Amino acid sequence: LTTPPLSRLRLVSITPLATNNGRVASAKVVYETTVEPSDCNTWGTIHGGCVFTLCNAVGKIATAVVVKGARKIVSTDLTTNYLAGVSVGKTVTLEVECLRTTRALGFLRGVVRDQSGSVCYIWVQNVGFEL
Repeated sequence: LTTPPLSRLRLVSITPLATNNGRVASAKVVYETTVEPSDCNTWGTIHGGCVFTLCNAVGKIATAVVVKGARKIVSTDLTTNYLAGVSVGKTVTLEVECLRTTRALGFLRGVVRDQSGSVCYIWVQNVGFEL
């Protein structure tokens, strides 16, 4: 990866999904980006490592939306599963839900879709944070 893919992320939406005593208890965050040649593997589709990097960042953002004052958000584990490739020039959408948080952990799941809406990757992620 020669060009940081994170700098090209565009926020699409932030949607609170549940509240608890007036605070957001879970949320869905959606970002999109266009696949550049530097994001791709030798087959000309987005590299799994690039997808992993994007999912990692978007998951941490979703956690910050739910956990007011969260600092030092780190992934404790992240699994991405490939379903289909996405070619250069195509737009991908990353949708992540922060399902639940405790005092120090967040639990997330997400999908990466191509511009036709088909699911290309799925992911689950757990994060740790300080308050």
